[in-house]
Amino acid sequence: MHNSQKWQKRFIVERTIREFFWSHSYIEVRTPLLVQSPGMEPHIKPIELKRADDQSATFLPTSPEFAMKKLLAQGLDRIFQICSSFRDEPRSREHHPEFTMLEFYEANLSLGGLQNRVEELFRRICLELHQSDTFQFQGKSISLAGPWKRFRVVDLFQEFLAIDLRTHETSLSLYEVCKKHQIFAEPEEPWDDLYFKLWLNLIEPKLPTDQAYFVTHYPLSQSSLCNPVIDERGYAWANRFEVYVGMLELGNAFDELRDPEKQRANFLKDQKIRAETYGSLYPTSPIDEELLQSIQKMPPTSGIALGVDRLCMLMLDAKSIDEVLPLQSYW
Repeated sequence: MHNSQKWQKRFIVERTIREFFWSHSYIEVRTPLLVQSPGMEPHIKPIELKRADDQSATFLPTSPEFAMKKLLAQGLDRIFQICSSFRDEPRSREHHPEFTMLEFYEANLSLGGLQNRVEELFRRICLELHQSDTFQFQGKSISLAGPWKRFRVVDLFQEFLAIDLRTHETSLSLYEVCKKHQIFAEPEEPWDDLYFKLWLNLIEPKLPTDQAYFVTHYPLSQSSLCNPVIDERGYAWANRFEVYVGMLELGNAFDELRDPEKQRANFLKDQKIRAETYGSLYPTSPIDEELLQSIQKMPPTSGIALGVDRLCMLMLDAKSIDEVLPLQSYW
């Protein structure tokens, strides 16, 4: 398929997304692209814009999440947005510093209900493009037929590494696992860094390549914006899931945290991690006080951010994200 044909079909994908949410009584919203607090994730580097008055920093948002939650606090209960988001990261097959995000939130919807909504959306797009719930991606046939499988992180570590993460709560214990599997690591590395080394090298490559599925129950330390959920043994996990299709990670969903004091503590922890890890290499940004005031006014809410460019790359059988970008930014 010629790139211009992919671009035409990409816009069909965006039209189908809008029609899907309109049919479910969602309101399409628009939020600012110039912000003071672009996102607090410690390992995501925002793009900072220099102001002529040199008084305060201005950023491009890493996602529209903070602004959309402020709208939820004002009484909107089903909202979606397709917009540009920005992250200062190297270009690659699956990454671009300016990318298109689909983000949507629904009040009083469980994460299970949100998973059903995601399945329905993906099948609607696939049917629009391929007249089937099965499509081809890089030589593989991928099925979107439901229900999609759910895999808990703790179960995947048990299956592929024969360890229970609940008994490996120290960095030293995970370091020993890395050493056993010949993954380069240092004993003083943070627990989360060691976790990601094991995940990226020994877990993620073994996930299914011919179907769509959800990965759930992530370590609580990696999810500062969502509520905890307690498992059958009384252990707390982050009540979130990620969407995978054909080995591509496409989306991240939360049972949204609404406690301003816990949220502030999480943000301060993230700021500390960023400062200790990157120092002056990453710009600093203030905590969004308006967001903290807003989340306590939100109803119980589930929300998700999905990468539209990656979704198009998948559905249109593109080798690189560049193939589905009609025009590219100069960052």
